[in-house]
This record gives sequence, structure tokens and C-alpha cells, in this order.
Amino acid sequence: MLARKYDNFATQERWEVPEETKKRVKKNNEVSNRRQKRNRILLVIGMLLTMYCVAVVRSETFVSSGNALIALKQQENTLINKNAETKIEVDLLKGPERITSIAEKQLGMSIARNNIYVKTTPVGKVGNAEYAYANKR
Repeated sequence: MLARKYDNFATQERWEVPEETKKRVKKNNEVSNRRQKRNRILLVIGMLLTMYCVAVVRSETFVSSGNALIALKQQENTLINKNAETKIEVDLLKGPERITSIAEKQLGMSIARNNIYVKTTPVGKVGNAEYAYANKR
């Protein structure tokens, strides 16, 4: 029976924490709460700064790619214009007047004044080929 009374006594007994310990625990909790709040605020500020830096880097890449695109379009326009000029120059160089003038001046050739016509026989007809010449001067 003694043991029972002791058990009941142990459960019924209340331990009181000294007032100084309560104040110290409360102060430690307040300090740890302040630290947690400060750490959370610093984390949020760090995340905001990181997001800002990422946004700045992205905008810089957009601007640089836009500048590169503008430079390529300008290069395309100049090449298109140069291509058109080259086509005009090729057409001028292909002209028959130019070819005949070069043949006369540089190669000493002359234009034939008489044209020679050749008459052929039809496919089914076999015989002597007939030739017709233009008037010679």
C-alpha cells in the first residue's frame, strides 16, 4: 500500500519552475523568434534580389539578340541591293551590242553582211540536198 500512495503522490505532486527560469526561457524564445523573423526577411530579400538579377540578365539577352537581328536585316538589305545591281550589270554585259563591239574592236572580227540559209529535205524524201545562198556583195 505504501507503493500505491507513493505513486499517487508522485503523480499528484506538481513541480514548480522558478520564476527566473521562466523569464530566461521566455527571453530565449523571443530571441529565437526574432532570429527566425530576421532570417525569413533576409531570405525574402535575397530571393527578390536574385529574381531582379535574373530579370536584368534576361532583358540584356533580349536586347542583344534584337540588335543582332537588326544588324542581320541591314546586311540582308545591302546584299539584296547588291544582287539587284549585279543582275543589271550581267544583263548589260550579255547585250548583243557589247558582244559585237568587243568582237570587232578586240578580236578584229566583222559582222557577216550576208546570211546563209540551208534548206533540208523532208524526212521521207531522199535525194540531193538543196542549198540556197544569200546574195554576196
